[in-house]
Amino acid sequence: MSRILKRTHLLHAAAVMALITFIGCASQPRQEIPEEDIRARADRAFADLAAEEGGTPGRYDSNTEKPGSTGSATPRRQVDKPVPVKTGPRPDWIDGESRQYPSSLYLTAVGYGPDRPATEDKARAEMAKVFYTNINSSNRTYQEILETTGGGKTSSMENINFEEITNVSTRKVLSGVRIAQVYRDSRSQPEFFALAILDRHQTTEILKDKIQELDRDLQKLLDAAQRHQDKLTQVKLLRTCMQKLVLRQAYNTELRIVDLNGRGIAPVVNFTDIKTRLSNVLLKDFLIALSVEGSKAEDVRRALVEALNQKGFSVSEEVHKASVLARGKIEINPIAQSASGWKFVRWKAYFDLVDQHGGAVFGSVQKTGKEGHLSLAQAEERAVRKIRKTLAAEISQDLSNFILLQSN
Repeated sequence: MSRILKRTHLLHAAAVMALITFIGCASQPRQEIPEEDIRARADRAFADLAAEEGGTPGRYDSNTEKPGSTGSATPRRQVDKPVPVKTGPRPDWIDGESRQYPSSLYLTAVGYGPDRPATEDKARAEMAKVFYTNINSSNRTYQEILETTGGGKTSSMENINFEEITNVSTRKVLSGVRIAQVYRDSRSQPEFFALAILDRHQTTEILKDKIQELDRDLQKLLDAAQRHQDKLTQVKLLRTCMQKLVLRQAYNTELRIVDLNGRGIAPVVNFTDIKTRLSNVLLKDFLIALSVEGSKAEDVRRALVEALNQKGFSVSEEVHKASVLARGKIEINPIAQSASGWKFVRWKAYFDLVDQHGGAVFGSVQKTGKEGHLSLAQAEERAVRKIRKTLAAEISQDLSNFILLQSN
């Protein structure tokens, strides 16, 4: 046991940083969101709001917040009556600040187009663009923290979905946007102009409430993580903290936009501190026990130990010390030959993840395949090589997903 742990400790220490990156996010490009993408997101957000107001569920449910839900809903936006279309002298808000809706009290955005519906949509999209662009920029801070520690390594899995969090937070703000004025000039191209407004004071109060609620949730999660002795529970709680911190950052970015002085609310906890705590738990305290039975079990087990080490996990030889037991069985069975002179085997790999704290199975992994060769022994050897070279990495990835994606 001591030889295995010593041999894998250096691999484990390096790999845990890549694992934290895995927890964080997928690789995302370092450029501004394209304008057409922002408009598409805004279109979806407002379509959802319209569907909700009409009694039809939209793409996102306003009564839930998936990324670290705080358990409360934002009231539905009141349906605005269409404002009358104005004609005559060109209004001040087209080319400058509106006297009726001054910047000290409102955020404003102007849209223009060949028809009224498209013009109003464009005005709303221009308002949404301010928030999407700024939140995208603030998200880079967290992405860079994660990727710097992980040596720039990233994963295609998104355990913190930055885009979803942005949609959740921004949709709350966009529910307060309304079209205040529409102007038509039949002599110009474009013909229609629309003014979208957002009440600064009202939105500020809503965002402050959301941030304070998240701060209370974060403190409870951190206290719970401190109290719990079970390492799997600690991993889950700390990962949820990271999600909530990203959501809080999105709300705080929006608050700085709507606040006339650009002020936000300082966070009660630091993202880097939470990431460090999580990496310490995974590096020092979180152990996986691995039990494999069946055909060529020891060969498969050695390959899985190495793959799990590369994922940043320590494999313990003592089951009672582990936080999670990965319990598996390998089957390699002959099957009827389909070509003269060839022998085939069907292989299957089953793994259950058992929470050692309560004994519950919280995840399962199944893999299967077929290999063939001139002799049965050679076919079996090919199956073992397949499991060792390919399936070990896939199984360890699935085990990692189950462990890290558990809900509280």
